[in-house]
Amino acid sequence: MRYFTIILLIIACQIGTVKANASNTAGPNCHLIHLAMSADDGKSYNHIKKKLMESASVPDVVKFKGKKLVYYVNGDFDKHSIHVAELTNNGKAVKELGPIRLNGQIIKDAVDPDIIVTKDGKLRLFYYVGLFTKPVTNPKPNKFYSAVSSDGFNFSIEGIVATLDNATDPSVTILENGTYLMAIAKNKEFKIQLFHSNDGYKFQKLNIIEGGIPELSLNSEGKPILLFQDKGGFVLEASNNNGKTWKTVKQSVLRGMPKGSASPSLLRVSKNEILMLYVSSKKGCVTPPTAYLEDKNSLIPKGHQSQASGEPPLGHGVTPGKKKKN
Repeated sequence: MRYFTIILLIIACQIGTVKANASNTAGPNCHLIHLAMSADDGKSYNHIKKKLMESASVPDVVKFKGKKLVYYVNGDFDKHSIHVAELTNNGKAVKELGPIRLNGQIIKDAVDPDIIVTKDGKLRLFYYVGLFTKPVTNPKPNKFYSAVSSDGFNFSIEGIVATLDNATDPSVTILENGTYLMAIAKNKEFKIQLFHSNDGYKFQKLNIIEGGIPELSLNSEGKPILLFQDKGGFVLEASNNNGKTWKTVKQSVLRGMPKGSASPSLLRVSKNEILMLYVSSKKGCVTPPTAYLEDKNSLIPKGHQSQASGEPPLGHGVTPGKKKKN
């Protein structure tokens, strides 16, 4: 997920429309992660712990080797990358475990983690690579990658699985028939692009629906469900035909959440119980435009006027583990 987009949607929701043209003034250093639980197969949630994590964004939670692990983007200015933490004390606390490595490197521009467990017991990471540590010059179509790990910390990059303009925040689930369903947010349009794949490596466009940052999962009957934020809260939809069409189950599944919350992540813990992590923003918090840049002097009026006036750097087109040629 492009976490700066979260704050755009948060601001938009707060003024009553998700299509508002708001300035991205707050990044992941301003974000909070909260935890809620459902006991009725995801139709309603109650909070377990608000402000579970600070300066953290774009969470995804998975059960791996007996532990509940949270993959997220660390919002600290000097630690920007995908990190992992363990949920402890029945979800009321977290133990930070550190950054993950992609092909042996900490990739600062890798964000928007989404994790699934493979049939052979490994973790498979889907993520987006942007330009957060360098100024944006010539944006290209957004590329989404996958990587695999046996220990949850060291991932081997598999390659690009999907490409989509003006898009972020991948979410993937494995359907009952063994095929894969992917959802990617088209943020500026407030739409969700669905993809399907037989093998989890080559994804083809399926359909597109209206909605915010998505989270895919399965309900207790094994049918795909889709959770996304709207101005009225988190909307739950379900599909009876593996994602070809969707019907609304409930318009708002969580009461008492901060206005404009975004980026839900789901983990089923029993037949009817589901954990949900989601993100909100600290009131009054802002992100300096050079906060995550490696070269603090790279944003100058000449050539980057809009960024120099205060917008955080966003972009894409970098291959993980490879340096750009000058």
